[in-house]
Amino acid sequence: MTKSYKWVGGIGYLLSFIPYVNVVALIVAAIAWILMGRDTREKIFTATGILMIITFALGVSFFALILAMLPSLALLTSEPTTSRPPLQFFENLSHLTGFAIMGLILAGIAIVEAILEIISHFRAGKIFDNTWFKLAGWFRIFSIVAAAISIPLIIMSAANLAVLATTAPGPSVFTSILSLFWPIIIVAIIALLSTIFSIVAFFTIPEAEELSQNPETSI
Repeated sequence: MTKSYKWVGGIGYLLSFIPYVNVVALIVAAIAWILMGRDTREKIFTATGILMIITFALGVSFFALILAMLPSLALLTSEPTTSRPPLQFFENLSHLTGFAIMGLILAGIAIVEAILEIISHFRAGKIFDNTWFKLAGWFRIFSIVAAAISIPLIIMSAANLAVLATTAPGPSVFTSILSLFWPIIIVAIIALLSTIFSIVAFFTIPEAEELSQNPETSI
């Protein structure tokens, strides 16, 4: 019996590499996790899929809110005038506060979703005896650690670049630019590998007949 989430999940993560259609990659992958949760009766898979959909919906809403608030932000940075009384300034400020709160909520949900996705990869690796799922989970952890390490390095490099650009322009500036980007490149490569491992993991999920022949991995 063919497992639909085997192909849906592989295609979903694969879409993340294709321009223009990669915006729906998260939804397709989420559907795969939900289908896997229904088939295996693992609630962690279902929760992961649902949170992925919620993250996508909030992300789209957040982006739309940014576009809608651009005129208000322009007014917020200008001085109050007779045509724009001070009261409107505070109204725009309250909108900006709501915008910031929504951003924090989105960030919190995204973090929880990322954690559940890692756990789901390890759980799927155990259920299907699939090393690719485990590799995808580990590389997601590596990317988070690399990102946490790279943030202070990027800040320090940016500060050095700002100083060198005004005091000692020349080859040292080019070196600082390289030091600014190499942590980002490393994080991007690790994240790229984690997605590739997820693609391979879904496509290599064994069929029901193969699982039934292996009692240790039967669901």
